[in-house]
Amino acid sequence: MAIVVLDLEWNGAFCKKIGGYFNEIIEIGAVRLNDALDIVDRFDAVIRPRVSRKLTHWVTDLTGYTDEQVRAGITFAEAMDRLHRFIGDEGATLLTWSTTDLTVFMENCRYYYDDERIPFVSRYLDLQAYAQQRMQLDKGQQVGLAKFAELLGMSSEALELHHAIDDSVLSAQILKHVYDTVSFRAAVRPTDDEFYRRIHFKPTFVRELDDPAVRQKDLQFRCEACGKRLRPVEPWQFRHRYFVAPLHCSCGKKYVGRVQIRRLFDGPEVKRRLIVKTEKSEQTEEV
Repeated sequence: MAIVVLDLEWNGAFCKKIGGYFNEIIEIGAVRLNDALDIVDRFDAVIRPRVSRKLTHWVTDLTGYTDEQVRAGITFAEAMDRLHRFIGDEGATLLTWSTTDLTVFMENCRYYYDDERIPFVSRYLDLQAYAQQRMQLDKGQQVGLAKFAELLGMSSEALELHHAIDDSVLSAQILKHVYDTVSFRAAVRPTDDEFYRRIHFKPTFVRELDDPAVRQKDLQFRCEACGKRLRPVEPWQFRHRYFVAPLHCSCGKKYVGRVQIRRLFDGPEVKRRLIVKTEKSEQTEEV
């Protein structure tokens, strides 16, 4: 399985064509790996902006690129033709550090080709998610590329971070540290219709009790002292992304129930918490 690790740098600009903010790619960097995960080829293209001729101060400070440097670059179409030849047609697996670069790539394909699908890519893996899973890090804690290299004891001093080619090199080095054949193959996804629907899906928090995603059993708690079912003494209210209600037990124990329901692509995600209500917390609420 051929593997290509890709990284992007982009400039934010207002685009009249789409009537909104656009992340315009100014550099594409990629490395191709062999079966031993060694880098066997490199690709780097600086792209001449079309939407905005001026880089933001933030992008200039981050990447070190100047307006003159990117104006001397090639067009996006030229870069895509070269990248196609670099990747080839045999169906390499594309990796990026998080899906942010992937969505920006899709955004540019939509702008230039009226098609959000990335051509010549048939399989994809989110390297950040895979590496964090291999290191058993919390899914909600998204670790940046340089920070993750530090966690592995890797040095990035010889690389110019926030240059796409060097970021792709560092990403490839991280992959080699965490790679496992079985888990890697299981994490690779075909870029079919479901893949693009999943990428575009935006998780939302359920806010209404009559929403079909709310199951009554998710709002039911039992007393930690006696095991009896608790009863809400006030209606459930939605506060700060949680349904919240005071819960009492016939044994005299008092609690606060907190239930968060988030609608994900594969179905609702439910988080529940039961908090013991103390005299001090009751006094605080009264104040």
